[in-house]
Amino acid sequence: MLRGVPIESFRRDRLRNAVVLLLLVLITVKTAAVILRGPVPLERDAMGYWHLSTLVMEGDVLMLSEPIAYRTPIYPWFLAILRTVAGPNSLWIISLVQGFLLVAAVAIAARLASRITRLPLAALCTLIAALPGVSALTYCTAILSETLFVFLLMLNLAAVLHYAESGGMARAIWAGISFALALLTRPIVLMLWVPHLVLIAWMAWRRRRAAKPLSRMGHRRFPIHRISHLLAAGATVMLLCMPWLGRNQYLFGEPFLTEFLGRNIWIVAFQDGSGTGLSLPQGDAADRLRLRLERVDAEQQWQGTWGVSNALVRSGLQDPDADRLMQQVAFDAIGTDPASFVGKAFRRCVNFWRCAATDLPRQGFDSGPYYNQTYWKRPVPLVEWAIEHRWSRSVAGNTLLMFLLFGSLAVLLIRPVTRPQGVWLALILGYFSVLTGVLEIPAYRYRMVVEPMVAMVIGSAFAVLLSRRRLEAKLVDSD
Repeated sequence: MLRGVPIESFRRDRLRNAVVLLLLVLITVKTAAVILRGPVPLERDAMGYWHLSTLVMEGDVLMLSEPIAYRTPIYPWFLAILRTVAGPNSLWIISLVQGFLLVAAVAIAARLASRITRLPLAALCTLIAALPGVSALTYCTAILSETLFVFLLMLNLAAVLHYAESGGMARAIWAGISFALALLTRPIVLMLWVPHLVLIAWMAWRRRRAAKPLSRMGHRRFPIHRISHLLAAGATVMLLCMPWLGRNQYLFGEPFLTEFLGRNIWIVAFQDGSGTGLSLPQGDAADRLRLRLERVDAEQQWQGTWGVSNALVRSGLQDPDADRLMQQVAFDAIGTDPASFVGKAFRRCVNFWRCAATDLPRQGFDSGPYYNQTYWKRPVPLVEWAIEHRWSRSVAGNTLLMFLLFGSLAVLLIRPVTRPQGVWLALILGYFSVLTGVLEIPAYRYRMVVEPMVAMVIGSAFAVLLSRRRLEAKLVDSD
């Protein structure tokens, strides 16, 4: 024995830690190999982010000279910092940093899996589950917010779980900070505090039930103590969001975080295929929209989200007012056939998990616009083969993975020790699939943000099952 620890157990722990380290190295090497394929051209959304970061570098930190209401500030600030440091090598440095963030997100997922299950084996299983994935890594060289958001989302999950397990004012404030950073990167997390609150309340109830009886003072103090933590976390979120709310108050007369619901709902209401394919309705809002489109000769573009949005702005509307007009017209159209909209929305919620990753960022495109940035192209044959034969490209493969995820969640929900965390993770994954399914046409880039969570759930479930089998084997041997 070694200080009370059996030598066999000590050796097993060392071996497991060595395998975990090896898997992290392999994931890092895989990420670097994908980055070597080359940068993604600065086009469309990437060009928009690049332009916003340029404004920040020029001193317009709140981007007041770009009166748009559909962006949040963290990613442009992130780009501006790296561009200031890297100069003409910015694309290269940004790609490396974003690659590191994705690897860090997977490492956080592995750590969370071992904490949720209380099984060190869960970290190893999570890394094994994450090892084959390559599709998300192609976004490392794209000037898009997905990679930063994935990292901040996992950081927030770690902060919330830490607070739910241990409490403390400092941990509550850190949970608020990490939530605000994720919110100011992509506002989709706006209502994610609801699953967080479920976990915190459940864990607090479980600790209180397991503890020895408290004094009357203790019973009175406990909820007040917790409420002060939650208020501090909420105040932290508001404080960090205030500059951006103030910016929108100054530009548009209202303190909102972002205005994009109208553009979202326009896609799913009027686009054919996965959308509902509705026609423009009758009514005051639709008449005003038609008149404005006709004013700028854009009446034939009414089904295209950005065609309509840009045309309304050209017609004289401010960006948030254009979004709200689109929102009202889309809701009026949905009201004419709500059953069709609900049916298509349900299909999109399921297809959030099943849609194939057919359109990945175009890396190493020789003739793409890079604006004097350093260009590279060093493809690795094994990586090219892996991307060509990626699992996420198959609808059948994604469907199988979806059932594996649901089965893994069931394992966590059945086991009493992991039930609160299982409910928490199920609510979060359900939140992303339902919100995205209701407001977006399914695409891989929306699902990739939960991939570390999926690996964590599957890794946790396999660790639970393997540990149960090992325990059963020990009991049989002892008999």
